[in-house]
Amino acid sequence: MRRLAVMAGAWLALVAPAWGQVRPAVELRPDFSDMSRAEVRAVTRAMPKGGDLHVHLSGVPYAETYLNWATEDGLCVDTVRWALTEPCTPAGDLVLASALTPDQRSLMMDSLSTRRPAFAGRNGHDQFFTAFDRFGWTRDFRRGDMLADLMTTLALQNTLYVEVMWMPQSRASRDAGAAAGDGHDLAAMDAALADHLPALVQAAMAETEEMQTRARQLLRCDRPDGLPDDYVWSSSIGCGVAVRFLIQANRLIPPAQTYGQLALGEALIAADPRWVGLQLVAPEDHPNALANYGAHMEMFRHLSDRGVPASLHAGELTLDYATPVEISDHVTQAVRAGARRIGHGVAVPHERDAHALVGRMASDGIAIEVNLTSNATILGIEGEDHPVIWLRQAGVPVVYTTDDPGISRSDLSNEYARAVFDTGATYEDLVTSARNALAFSFLPGQGIWRDPGRYAQPVEACADYLATGRTSEACDRLRDASPRALEQLRFEIALSEFERDWTERRAVNR
Repeated sequence: MRRLAVMAGAWLALVAPAWGQVRPAVELRPDFSDMSRAEVRAVTRAMPKGGDLHVHLSGVPYAETYLNWATEDGLCVDTVRWALTEPCTPAGDLVLASALTPDQRSLMMDSLSTRRPAFAGRNGHDQFFTAFDRFGWTRDFRRGDMLADLMTTLALQNTLYVEVMWMPQSRASRDAGAAAGDGHDLAAMDAALADHLPALVQAAMAETEEMQTRARQLLRCDRPDGLPDDYVWSSSIGCGVAVRFLIQANRLIPPAQTYGQLALGEALIAADPRWVGLQLVAPEDHPNALANYGAHMEMFRHLSDRGVPASLHAGELTLDYATPVEISDHVTQAVRAGARRIGHGVAVPHERDAHALVGRMASDGIAIEVNLTSNATILGIEGEDHPVIWLRQAGVPVVYTTDDPGISRSDLSNEYARAVFDTGATYEDLVTSARNALAFSFLPGQGIWRDPGRYAQPVEACADYLATGRTSEACDRLRDASPRALEQLRFEIALSEFERDWTERRAVNR
């Protein structure tokens, strides 16, 4: 990209944007059918990708990063479990992270990722989900480092927006829920929690502020503008990425505790614009998750009826991990509970009335967050077995996302490339995914499209700009009033610039 530096400067606010050009003709845009796989990868890395709507904060760093932090923080490595542990006096099986041999460091990289899915005799599913425990001793203040890592990585891939899953005040909200009831009489729990939520919200906002402050300090975001072009390669490039957060409630704990986390999420969303939605996380096939799935859906229905946005991990199942009965309705239940997006959803073909479900998702604009690398590693679902091909053809809004890029050793560009290689996605399919990431985000405000998912009908205020590239006061007002419109216009500017550069470069090369 010619002007990634813009993301570190003017794109921070887009107060006085340099309006982009309209897109070149279709025949002048990238065409994957005449490219090598290597060139496809280069294009998917350079093209703007809108945002990542499905990414867990602790799953962002690569193993190397965790090991570097462990070295700085004096942590040890348990060489039996190949796991980080608390600061220690090295002895026996405990070795300082700073003292690992190259071979030991390589084993830790395998342990903290799915680089070798069969590491320690595990399968991909178990290796993935147990990896979180093996870096669990990472210091809490490193959450800011994780966020800085994510922002930088996304910016280097020309990606402007992210919704990050995280749970502040995790233990305190669990305790509040446990004291408030049994997780079934939700009205009674709301009443019991009412007096406790203000303090929890204030503490969660303080945690959020601490994390973001550290991230911005690491990225040197408070630097003067007017930086030279080569500054794009410095850490501060991540400052142009807009960040919002999703509460990730734990589905493995007792239901009352799960509801305590969700109740904090509802209150936090109302109090802090940085927080925009709810999620339900952890292995869907875990016995606790399966046993309490119905209760969890009642919680989300209760909250969605009050207008709380939610995306739900649902249908991350195969017959290897669930019975035919268990796999037959999880996505349907999530949709009925008011989920605006579905995370994973690979079990859709196993639903009792899969075609009706897919039709409803298409007609109601319920997006699917597709994590191709994660689905392949954890569940062995890939290629033509992945339902994204059917969902895309059926008109369900598709958003390619990363899940846990550090553990999977992937990134958003790789997920886009994999969509091409594994599912036959075209360049325009990828552009639609990038637009979907913003249109189906939980950002507030009016968007610039009347037909999200299709993108043929811009709103009147921005129709002239999108058709001709000429700015207008009406579109400026919409941009200034709507965070959603702001991010969508940032994307359209980046897209037009990328495609113009592509056209010019191809003309020279030919």
